Amino acid sequence: MKKILLLALFSIFSFANENYINMKNCENIKLSQYTVLVSCHRIDYLIEYRNVDDEEKDTIKKITAVTTKDQRIIKSIGK
Repeated sequence: MKKILLLALFSIFSFANENYINMKNCENIKLSQYTVLVSCHRIDYLIEYRNVDDEEKDTIKKITAVTTKDQRIIKSIGK
């Protein structure tokens, strides 16, 4: 019983460690003052910021996920 428990814990930790390592392979490329390209796990995220006067408001204008086959808008303020 202890061997099965140890094997299960080992497999869970190895899976979590593998996913953690993959998360570190993301790249950030600043295209302009208000645009950033984040490339992660075969998906590119184009993040467009907006200039706001109030710091409490959300500065993200639009987030677009781009793959080799299509592109989808994840968030947009509609302006």
